[in-house]
Amino acid sequence: MKRKAVTLAVAGALGVPVAAFAQNVQIYGKLYPELTYAKTTGATAPGTPASQLSTIQKVAPAGDLKPRLSQDTGNSYIGFRGSEDLGSGLKAIFQIEQNANVDASGANNVFASRDSFLGLTGGFGTIRLGNMDTVYKRIGDPMAILGVSSGNFVSSSNILAKPGFGSSSASSFNLRRANSLAYESPTFGGVQILAQWSPDEGRFASAAGLPSTTEKNAYLTSVGAKFEMGGLYLALANERHRDTFGGSANVPTAIANPTDGSTVHSMDMSTRASASYEIGGTKFGGDFATTEYKEDGAATGHFERYKHNTWLVGVQQKVGNITAALNYGSASAGTCSLAGGAACSTGGLEGKLIAAGLGLSLSKRTLLFALAARLNNGDSATYNNLTNADAPVGGDITQFALGVSHSF
Repeated sequence: MKRKAVTLAVAGALGVPVAAFAQNVQIYGKLYPELTYAKTTGATAPGTPASQLSTIQKVAPAGDLKPRLSQDTGNSYIGFRGSEDLGSGLKAIFQIEQNANVDASGANNVFASRDSFLGLTGGFGTIRLGNMDTVYKRIGDPMAILGVSSGNFVSSSNILAKPGFGSSSASSFNLRRANSLAYESPTFGGVQILAQWSPDEGRFASAAGLPSTTEKNAYLTSVGAKFEMGGLYLALANERHRDTFGGSANVPTAIANPTDGSTVHSMDMSTRASASYEIGGTKFGGDFATTEYKEDGAATGHFERYKHNTWLVGVQQKVGNITAALNYGSASAGTCSLAGGAACSTGGLEGKLIAAGLGLSLSKRTLLFALAARLNNGDSATYNNLTNADAPVGGDITQFALGVSHSF
């Protein structure tokens, strides 16, 4: 009711007829600026034996980064959403959401940069068209620390959703995908089915002049199912990226394949199981994922395949207006192959993340919090949870933050 009252007040101030807002429009958001201290230690020295997939093979590391203080805003956002009753149980729904970087202006403050869509919902389920988080991202990660998920150094996606080499986002399975068509089924007995597809809108341009049999076609599919009953939550998701080249976009140039679709095609895939259980003020759970980057048609000695497993367990405890949370995640070094049987080692590509949070609720909407995390990289790895900086190869990252969060 308060949100509706604000909307009607704004409408009156702008001289807009109140009837135009009878469709139930809401303004919502979350802001959580924080002061962060970060440092790296233990960067791998030049000449150290490393995996062929690591950038240490290409560029000698510059050493550890100097400690720094920064003000970060994570995934602070503001949005507008609403619905209109079309009758017979059918509704039109919409959402327009964008970053709200309250610490600074800049390119990230772009209208509709976050989950934004138009859709229809009814007895058949819900259909949305727009720019949206994938199913894989939405139904996984049930143990987000203090509600702070992607976009923060305590986020489990920093180690669960990507490989331990390179820095290109082409390898990420923690995605918001543009040009998406998404479907959610009705819930039956606590079970809901979800599916999402996004085509390659740039296909004509990237394939210009190439034979039809060698066109790049970078589409995405993401499907999953979730079950919720009482305090129990279970989810299983699978996501596939065609011709996104998460492998070649991150390995040294000497072993990378051409990514234009002319001679090589890729299929990157990840399957993740998630679970949590909440009883009283205690919640515990975690994730397990197996992820593979595969490219067909590679020349001898070039990237062909990388596969590894990742997992995370966590616990959260509420006592009165205080919440404490602790997560521990691990990524295996995995296995790899280069075309033609060339030697490929994954030595040093493992990573581990321990993250903790402590929150003091001042109201249902305002939270004071403290966060801490330690990300340990193997000698060849570049897992990274720094803001606006790349981790040095093998560098271990320690970060602390104090902040305030307000939802509206």
